[in-house]
Amino acid sequence: MRLPRALTAFIEAEGVTVAASGGVKNDAVNPSGDTAKGFGNVPFHRDEYCGSIIAFFNLDLALIRGFGLGAEVEVMLVAIALFKIQSLLRNGLRLRTACDLEIGGDLIVQRPEGFTVPPLDELEKALPSLIKKAAGGFANPPETSLTFEE
Repeated sequence: MRLPRALTAFIEAEGVTVAASGGVKNDAVNPSGDTAKGFGNVPFHRDEYCGSIIAFFNLDLALIRGFGLGAEVEVMLVAIALFKIQSLLRNGLRLRTACDLEIGGDLIVQRPEGFTVPPLDELEKALPSLIKKAAGGFANPPETSLTFEE
């Protein structure tokens, strides 16, 4: 079954500049060894990129409502999505080597107007009760077997 994603995200960078860096791969056992074979002290260069980075998140509330799962399940799904966003931002992003990103400001919510994303600790506390309230929307027993025939 294919469903569109209710939560999507992307990262954009602007004002990107190159910061040249590098180092030496040290060989403590054989510092003057044959570098062609992977031995010896080998200098290397690396380019790092610096700039302003912004992460964008989109939670499709209309899609979640369109599932027709009921208010309790909708609230739970939104809370889980907000939990995932806040957890990702709190734990940082390591997109590649030497690229550790941390949040550097407040979250800006464009819609719905006036909405603020609850802090992660509030979401963590609220989720167990939201899951219990939404339990009627889950399969009973909580297992679903599917069989696909060609």
